[in-house]
Amino acid sequence: MPNKNSDWGWDMGSQVISRRDFLKVAGFGSAALLLGRPLEAIGLGSPNRSPLPSFAPDAEISLTATDTRMQILPGAQTRVYSYEGQLLSGSGVTVQAVPGSYLGPILRVKSGTKLRIYFHNNLIEDSVIHPHGLRVPEDCDGHPMQAIGPGETKVYEFEVIDRAGPYWFHPHPMGRTAEQVVMGLAGLFNVWDPEEEQAVPGASTGANDLPVIIQDRNFDSSNQFLYNPNMMWGYLGNRILVNGTPNAVFSLEPRAYRLRFLNGSNARTYKLAWSNNMPLKVIGTDGGLLAVAVSRDYVMLMPGERVDVWADFSALAGQQVILRSLAFEAGGMGMMGGMGGMAMMGGMGMMGGMGGMGGMGMMGGMGGFAVGAAFDILTVNVGNKASVKPVLGPLPALSVRYDAGNVPNYTTPRPFTLEMGHMMAWTLNGRVFEMEAVAEDEKVNRDETMAWEWINNSPIPHPMHMHNVQFQVVQRTAPASSSYATVNQGFVDTGWKDTVLVWPGERVKVAMKFGPHTGMYMYHCHILEHEDMTMMRNYMIMDTAMPGM
Repeated sequence: MPNKNSDWGWDMGSQVISRRDFLKVAGFGSAALLLGRPLEAIGLGSPNRSPLPSFAPDAEISLTATDTRMQILPGAQTRVYSYEGQLLSGSGVTVQAVPGSYLGPILRVKSGTKLRIYFHNNLIEDSVIHPHGLRVPEDCDGHPMQAIGPGETKVYEFEVIDRAGPYWFHPHPMGRTAEQVVMGLAGLFNVWDPEEEQAVPGASTGANDLPVIIQDRNFDSSNQFLYNPNMMWGYLGNRILVNGTPNAVFSLEPRAYRLRFLNGSNARTYKLAWSNNMPLKVIGTDGGLLAVAVSRDYVMLMPGERVDVWADFSALAGQQVILRSLAFEAGGMGMMGGMGGMAMMGGMGMMGGMGGMGGMGMMGGMGGFAVGAAFDILTVNVGNKASVKPVLGPLPALSVRYDAGNVPNYTTPRPFTLEMGHMMAWTLNGRVFEMEAVAEDEKVNRDETMAWEWINNSPIPHPMHMHNVQFQVVQRTAPASSSYATVNQGFVDTGWKDTVLVWPGERVKVAMKFGPHTGMYMYHCHILEHEDMTMMRNYMIMDTAMPGM
């Protein structure tokens, strides 16, 4: 039965709202008025528009955000936003389209390459690109204040200083990130280096790589993307797309492949597993290869997270196997304090009855799969003959492992609470996003090693993402909830990460070293609707030599 909340006057279980109302409820009443205007016009920064003569790139790339149409479903074509990529000059980079997809391109870049990217905005609204997971100068990170207007160009110039890893890029404009991603803006940025080449056959060329970008979408009766987010959980679709294709089928040889999984969804969490119970052999996470491969019966993947899986189909010649998302319980913290007067019941059961969902009946807009539902993602048809037989080599050791011996504040990490305040405003330490604000506990020094702790006091999980840093998960403090046992065997915490799942009631401690770049960067929940709804903050990496710091 629908629940009317007397304070807010809307049906929390099924409410679908317009973007204008979404922004109002999120506390963006004034920000909404700024959409469509170049941010520098209101004094919030000026994006780079011309190449710097002092920067000598090894390669130059053009990335253009376009408004076009693609055949996704039978019948009418779907209007999409898409990045078109082109290598203009130089070496150390390849630009590869994802065949038949509006997603992409795949940039494959050698670590150490000095890269110049011309981002052309051919949309009818402001946009900016965020190179997710990479450590880049402040003006190349894609802060909303760096967004450019229609017909404008922004120049990115940076050296790729990160180790080999499955990074990616997507838009980050104020209040419009979520819908622009739904429309199709996302691409892969795979960095390789000689160390990775020794471990993974074909790493430099992607010879054995298969991108697996998982997203969920809703379509209207005319085959157009329907953006209908739910206020609590974000945007949840009723069709699963892989690399932009519904009902995806891979026809593979009976041999090993490197599957590069990206959860490119706005809000949906996946519990990945094979239909034949074959374990997933994880060789890498957000920030690159693990020191030792880990085997999991299933792997949890929240929005923004990546895992690299070494999948050997040699024993499945002539057979079929399906990649699925298994059922799990979502939420389940019981009565919540600090919820702006809103009593959230265990497992969100007050939202509506969904049998077999652990009391969790929260739907994403109009008819999306419920959170925690089971469904198929990808069908793999395995052939009878292999042309090559790649063998995984030794994985490289991590450069450092953080613990109490090398993290000064290991036992007293900086706390960051994840909560919901009044008017459904998601908060970090009780704060909402302010374009240029940085609080005292959001300041760090360059080259400083530090521990932060995410403390989830909300009834739903959050994927917490930090810009310009790769961290290690050094401790999880499990919550007292039955739902946790349905997911916690799927965490892979032994490598470098930039996005981490924080379950309701859980405390997750991460450790990292800041730098080498200084400036203002961001941290936020990577449920994109939460990000657009103010669950995002700045943090400042300071140079201790700077006066007044």
